[in-house]
Amino acid sequence: MRPVGLARGASAFVAAWCIAGAIALLTGASSVVMMLVASAVTAAAAVVAGPLQLRGAAVRSVVLPEAGTTGEAVHAVVEVQSRRPVHVEVRPHRADPPIASGWVRTNGAGPTSGSVRGVAGRRGRIDQVEVRLATAGRMGLVWWARRTTVPTAAMWVAPAAADTPAPVAFHEGDERGTSTTTARPGHDDLDSIRAWRDGDEVAGIHWPSSMRANEVMVRQQRAASVLRQVAQASTGTGQATVEAAAVRAAADLARTHGALPAVAVDGGEPVDLPSDDATLRWCAEFESGEAPPEHLPWWKRPIGGSQTEPDNSLTRAARWWVALGCMPPTVMVLQPLGYGAVHAAAAVAGIIGGAAVTTTRRPVARLLRQIAGLVCALGLGALLIDPTAVHSTVDALRFVMPQLLVALFVMQGFECVDRRAARVTLAVSAVLIAYSGGVRVDAGLGPWLALAVVALAAGSQAVAAVDRKAPPTTQVAPAARGARRSARAKAVAMPLVGVVAVAAVTVGALALVPIPRGPAQLTLPSWLESRQETAGDGSLATTSGSPLLGGAAQGSGKRSGAGAGGYPGFSNEMNTALRGDLGDEVVFRVRAPAPDFWKGQTFTRFDGTTWYVDDDLGTRSEGPDHDINTAVGDVLWTDEESSFVQTFYLEADLPNIVFAAQRPTRVLLDAPIWQRPDGALRADVVLPAGSAYTVLSTQSGATAESLAAQGDLAALRSPAEFVQLPDSTTERTRALAQELARGTTSTYEVIQRIEAWLEAHTEYDLDAPVPPAGWDAVDHFLFESQLGFCEQIASATAVLLRSLGVPARIATGYVPSERDEIAGVWVSRARDAHAWVEVRFPEDGWVAFDPTASVPLSGETGTLTVGADLVKAIARAVAAAAPYLLLVAAAWATLAMLRRAVRHGRAQRRRGRWGELQDRFAEAAVRRGAAANAPNAHLAAVFDAADARWLAEELDAAAFAASWEDSDERFQRGRAAVAACEQMAAAGN
Repeated sequence: MRPVGLARGASAFVAAWCIAGAIALLTGASSVVMMLVASAVTAAAAVVAGPLQLRGAAVRSVVLPEAGTTGEAVHAVVEVQSRRPVHVEVRPHRADPPIASGWVRTNGAGPTSGSVRGVAGRRGRIDQVEVRLATAGRMGLVWWARRTTVPTAAMWVAPAAADTPAPVAFHEGDERGTSTTTARPGHDDLDSIRAWRDGDEVAGIHWPSSMRANEVMVRQQRAASVLRQVAQASTGTGQATVEAAAVRAAADLARTHGALPAVAVDGGEPVDLPSDDATLRWCAEFESGEAPPEHLPWWKRPIGGSQTEPDNSLTRAARWWVALGCMPPTVMVLQPLGYGAVHAAAAVAGIIGGAAVTTTRRPVARLLRQIAGLVCALGLGALLIDPTAVHSTVDALRFVMPQLLVALFVMQGFECVDRRAARVTLAVSAVLIAYSGGVRVDAGLGPWLALAVVALAAGSQAVAAVDRKAPPTTQVAPAARGARRSARAKAVAMPLVGVVAVAAVTVGALALVPIPRGPAQLTLPSWLESRQETAGDGSLATTSGSPLLGGAAQGSGKRSGAGAGGYPGFSNEMNTALRGDLGDEVVFRVRAPAPDFWKGQTFTRFDGTTWYVDDDLGTRSEGPDHDINTAVGDVLWTDEESSFVQTFYLEADLPNIVFAAQRPTRVLLDAPIWQRPDGALRADVVLPAGSAYTVLSTQSGATAESLAAQGDLAALRSPAEFVQLPDSTTERTRALAQELARGTTSTYEVIQRIEAWLEAHTEYDLDAPVPPAGWDAVDHFLFESQLGFCEQIASATAVLLRSLGVPARIATGYVPSERDEIAGVWVSRARDAHAWVEVRFPEDGWVAFDPTASVPLSGETGTLTVGADLVKAIARAVAAAAPYLLLVAAAWATLAMLRRAVRHGRAQRRRGRWGELQDRFAEAAVRRGAAANAPNAHLAAVFDAADARWLAEELDAAAFAASWEDSDERFQRGRAAVAACEQMAAAGN
C-alpha cells in the first residue's frame, strides 16, 4: 500500500491554503487561523482515509474471457471485499497498461462482483494478473493504491488480423480430413459454409458472401476430401506479432473460402487450426516469450503522462453542490463591503447561471460558455465596482480587488465542467471565505463561516463521489438481514466518527495556537469610510466635524448626550455631577490578543467637582503612518514581547479622538494626528462608522508582584500636577487615605486596600445622587451617598491616592464588555464608556486601576488560545440553539421511525411472511457460524436438526417451486422452526 498522488485540481487547495495563510498574516484574524488549522487537519485525515479504507479491502477472484484481441474490448469480473467503493485496474504485468478498469461499488455487507471494462493489451497468454485497488476516501484528494497478484483461468490475447495475410500453400486432404459442411444446419458459425439441404454433401451455402451479395452463394465441395490452406510462418524474425497477425488473416481468409486453415512454422509439419479459438491460441502463443515493458520509476516518467485520479467526469448533482458551496462565500465578501441584497442576488444569479449552462443535457459549445461567462462577469463587475471610490492603494484593495475577484469567480463557474475545474472553483471559494474572515468582525461572521465551511465540505465530497448511475454495473451478493443492518449502521456511524475525530483534533491543535498578536506587517487594515475635516487646530470636534465649544453641557444631576460621542468624558471637562445618556449600540470592535482599557482622554486638574485636560495640544504628524512620541510619565519598552497590536473597527460615528491601549507608539490612520503630552491622540478628521485604524502599543508586562516591588511611590516626590488636590478636599477624606495606608509597604498594597474599601462600602449605581452645589464630590460620595458611577468612583480613588502623595490621574475611554470568539474581536458598546484611574510607577509608567472593570494587568492576561475561543463559541451557540436542536433531533427521530416502519411494511408486502422467515433463518445461521451467502441447505447444516433441514427445503420451495402452496399450518410450523434455530444460535449449541 502506498500513496500514488493528488487528485485532479487538488493542488488548487494547497494554493488556497497558502493564500489564506497570507491573509492571516496581514490581518491577524482568528477565524482565518481556525480555517487554516481545520483545513490542515482535514487534509491529514484525507491522507489517512485512503489506507484505512484499503486496509480491509481484498480481491477474491478475477474472471477474464477465454480469448481476446489486442485493442478490442475486454470485460473482466472482479470480486472485491470492501466497505467502500474502490477503483480496480487489472493488468497482466505492472508495466502493462490495464486491460480492464472501473469502479466496484459495495454495500459493505459482503463481497461484490463488479464488471470492469477495458481493451486487451499485448498478445500472449495470461495466467495471472496484477489487480490494483485504489481509493482516495470520501474527500477524494489523496490517492492510495494496493497491488495484488491474482491467478486466473488462462486468457489468450492474439493480435488483430493483418491487412496482408501470410503466404499459404494448398493441400488436398484425405477422407480423414474434416468437412466444412455439416448435416445439422443452423448449428455452426455464421462465418462458414452450411449444407444446401439435408443429405447434400457437394453443395453448401457460404453465408457471408450471400449476405454481401444479397443473393445465395452456393459452393461445390466434396465432403470426403478437404482442401487445406497452410499459412507459412517464420521464427527468429524479431517480428513475431506481425507474423502471428498475418497467420490469423490467412486463417480467416481460408475459412471464407471454405478451406481448412493450418499453419506451418519454418516449413515444418502443418498444424490444423480447426476453429477461431484454436487460431487465437496459436497466435497468442507463437514466440510469446517477449519480455514485458520496463517499469519506470516515478522520477523517470514523463510529466503529465498519466493521471492519479482515474475519472475526471463531474456529475450534474456534484456540479450543483459546487454551486451551492460558492454562494455563502460570495455573500460573505459583499456584506462587509456595504453591498445589499440586490448585489448579492446578482452574484448568486451568476453562480446559478453558470451551473445551469454546465449541466444542461445538451452540451453548450465551449466558446459560447466562455462568452456567456465573460458577459456575466463584466455585468457583475460594472454593478459592483465604483471607480470614483478609489483614491489610494488601500481603496483599491477594498473597492476593486474583492469585487473583481467575485466577478472572476462567477465567470469561472461557466468553465466548471469537470473535477479539476470544480476543485479550482471550490479552492477560490475557500479564498473568499478566508478574505471574509480577515475583513469581517461583525456578529454574523460565525454563522456565515459555519454555513460556508459546511457547504464547501459538501461540495468537495460531492465532486469526489462515485457516480452510482454510470456503468459498469455491480452485483452485490445477498447478505443476511443482520449483516445489512450492521453495514448500514457503519455507513452512518463511520462518517460521524470521522467528523467528530477531525473536530476534536482541530480543537486540540488550536488549543496550542495563541491568539494572533496582530498583522505581521502593520500596513492593513486602515481606512476612512468618509473624510470630514475638523478645524485642524488639535481641538476636540463633534461627530459632524464642528468644534466642541464650551465643553460639556452643564446641569447638576442631568443625563446628557453632551460631549463628543455622547459621553461627557470625551470633552475638555469631565463633570462628576453629569451623567452621560448611553445606549446599548456597538461603538467599535477591537481585534487584539487581550483586553485592555481603550483610552481616549486623560484629566489631570480637579476642582472638587470637575476634571480638566491639559491645555498643551502637543505636536502634529501628517501620517498615514504615525510614530507616536513618548508622553509625560510614559516608560518605553522596545522588546518584541511588549508589542500590543489593536485594530479598531468603528460601527458608530465617533469624534476625532483616536482610541488606543496604554503607551501607543505607532498609529496607521490616513489623516494628521495631534500627539498631546498627556498621551491623548486627536485626528484632524472625525472617524465615521465603517472606518478602521491600527495602533501599536507597548506594554510593561506589569504584575502584582512587580508593582508591589516598586515600593512607596510617595517617597519619589512626583510632579505637582499629578498630586494636586482641590481646596474642597475634606479632612475626613485625607484621614481615610491615611487609615487605609497604615501598615502598608508599597503603593500597590495601598491601591488594593482602597479598592477593597470601595467595594465594601459603596455601590455602583448609574442613578446615584450627585453632590449638592458647593459640596466636594469625593466627600459626598465616600461618606454621604456611597452610591456612584464610574466617574465618581475613579475620582474618589485618585483623590485618596493623591492625598498620600501618589501620582494619579483620570482616564476616559471604553472597556471591552464581551468577546466575539470567532471574529477574534473585543466588543465595546456605548454603555461601556468608562472612567478609571491611572497611577504612575517608575518602572512601568502609567498603570490603569479600576474596581468596577474586569480588565487584568498587562502581565496577568495569560495566554489566550484560538482553541479556547472556539470551544466557548461552540458552547454558547449550542446553549442558545439547544431548544431548536432538541426539536430537530425529535423530528429526525420521528421521521426515521416512520421511514423504517414504511420500509418494513413494504418489504413484508413484497417478500411475504415466508420472506421474513428467510431473513430470520439466515441471520440465526450466520450467528451460528454459517457463511453469509450460503444456500439454505448449508445454513441448515450448522444446526444439525431435522426442523432446520425441513425449514430449508420449505424456504427453497416457497421461493422456486411453482407447485408449492402456502397454508397457515405450514407457516406456523416454519415459524416454530425459526424460533428454535434462533434459540440455538443464542445459546451457542
